[in-house]
Parts: sequence; structure tokens; C-alpha cells
Amino acid sequence: MRVSIIIPACNRADVLSRCLAALCKQSFQDFEIVVIDDASTDATPDVIRQFNPERDDIRVVRLRNDSHAGANPSRNRGIAVASGELIAFLDCDCIAEPEWLKRLIAPFSTESDNVVAGVTGMVLDAPARSLFDKTFKGTHRIHSAGDASRLIAGNMCIRRELLLRYRLDEDRAEKLQRTDGTPDVSVSGRGDEEGLHLILRAAGYRLVAVPDAVVLHEHHLSGGAFFRQAFRGGRSAARLVYKYALPQRIDMLPFMLAFVTLPLGFAWRPLFGLSAICYLTGIAAIVYNDLFRKKKTLGETLITFPLLLAYYMTRLTGYVLESIRLRVKSHDVQMVRLSDFAGEANRDCE
Repeated sequence: MRVSIIIPACNRADVLSRCLAALCKQSFQDFEIVVIDDASTDATPDVIRQFNPERDDIRVVRLRNDSHAGANPSRNRGIAVASGELIAFLDCDCIAEPEWLKRLIAPFSTESDNVVAGVTGMVLDAPARSLFDKTFKGTHRIHSAGDASRLIAGNMCIRRELLLRYRLDEDRAEKLQRTDGTPDVSVSGRGDEEGLHLILRAAGYRLVAVPDAVVLHEHHLSGGAFFRQAFRGGRSAARLVYKYALPQRIDMLPFMLAFVTLPLGFAWRPLFGLSAICYLTGIAAIVYNDLFRKKKTLGETLITFPLLLAYYMTRLTGYVLESIRLRVKSHDVQMVRLSDFAGEANRDCE
């Protein structure tokens, strides 16, 4: 199967050059690279223009957006011109190991049917440069091989025919800008792939996790970027819940209940206890997530816990404010009923 690797890039010339160079070392041979310059104002266009894979089997497609569009609109534009049956997604700040692509696409050829729609690989973090990096460590990890409980936009592969049918969401992430008007690329992904994951699961397709398809994520966070990531991530989560009519996010729910019941405790004292239980439940979930899902050590968890708690409170603020805004103000989020996709995988296999 031919593979098209889609890479959106905006103002990341330094790491993009390493990202592209690593793809020239892939052991798999039948692929093309589609790189989309999302209206960069730095040397990114030069890096893309000067990139020469020095391999006859690698075709490079170069696109540029006239204005900053964001990650998913750029990815959708790349999908439209791609020639591969499979579309692999790589973020411009991710460095793929030589066996990455070969391992990522293996489930498509080893399965006996067409039900496998997508595969996601392992995203490891570059060595931390700050406490903010240490706190965010492990956020994009997958937990085990087999059925995937999530997709990771910076390291996944999807059948192109399905991507043309179920486009990546373009109405869930705001276009981020700095105060000088240039795109803000200090904040990494905000669950851009979650809508596609929900639709594919609702349709009955299988998603597979391949932990040995590894990329290194070279994204470092300043204090400002860390808290912008939290706030905007909360907003994006609220838009996801609204768009797909989902229950409230389980990572938000304990803290939401804690803060709702706390003032009510002045009227009925037992609610103080309920508020405390909810808050402690949220803390226990954070610790569990760090130790067993993100694979942090106990020492790393203890050192980063105060900052991580601040991260969750900031994320909750963004989530609540956006949830309210979606219900009282005009917006561009188009609601989707997941039940409309039920059984589509079975029909495709008939």
C-alpha cells in the first residue's frame, strides 16, 4: 500500500528540518510526503522549498496556505491532494524512528478484513528542559498494543477513503495568534483528532495501537504556553462535548462537582463532605493517570503535582467558560449525531 505522510507546519523551521530528514531514513519505501506551510512567517517556507530527500522513491508535495488556517484545515487540504491509500499524520515537531512507518502501517496488511480503519503509535517526549515539560510528560503516550482507546494526531495512520468521508474537525479549535498578530505555535495539539476517533468508533471500525511505532516529540513549554495549553485544551474539550452531544468529561467531572457542592454546604453541612470527596477523587485520578498511564515515576509525580493541579484548574476554567458560551452565544460548531454512523463499517465489508 502506498502511504502519504501529511505534515502541517507553521513557524517551526528549526525542528521541521529534523522531522523531514528523519523521514529520509525510513525503512519503508513506498511513500510520499505532503507538507503544508500554514502561512509561516519564519524560515519554514525555505526549509520546505530546499528539502531534497535524495531518494528516488520519495515524492514531495509542497503546499502553502495564503493565511493561517490551523492544523486540521491544513491536514484536510493535504488529504485532498494525497495519492496514498493510507494517510499517515506526523506533526512537524515529531522525529520518526527509522522503523516508524513500517510498523505503523503493519496492521492494515496483517488483518484479514477491512475493519481496521486507523492505527496510532507511540509519542515519546524529548528530554525535559523545565518543570513545565516534566509536568506535561507522557500526555501523548499510548498504553498497550491492541485495540486503541484513542488516536494521536501527531502519530497516526488512517485509510484515505475514510478521511474523505469523515473529515477532520475544522470547527473545534480557534486560530491562535500572538499579540503581534503572528500564529501562536507554542501550544501543541488540543485533541484535533478526537472527533474522527468518535465517528470511526461509532461506525464500528477497529482502531489499533502500535507502541513500537515511535516518534520523539520535540515540543518544549514555557510557563505561558503551559497555561495557554491548559485553558485552550479545556475550551476544545467543551466544544467536543457540545459538537457530539457527549456526557461531561470524566476528567473534569469530579472537580466540577466539588466546586458546585462547596457553596451549597453553607446551607446544608453534609455537602461540605461531598465536596471534599469529589475533590479528593479528582486528585486521586490525576495521580493514577500520572503513575500508570503517563508512566511517570513517583518522584516525578510528587515534584510536578502542584503544577499539574494548577493545570487542571486552568483547564476546568476554560472548559466551563466555553461550555457556557456555546449555549448563550452564537458560534461555528456544527452538531453531529454519532448514531447516524452506526453500522457503516459492516456495510463497507459486505
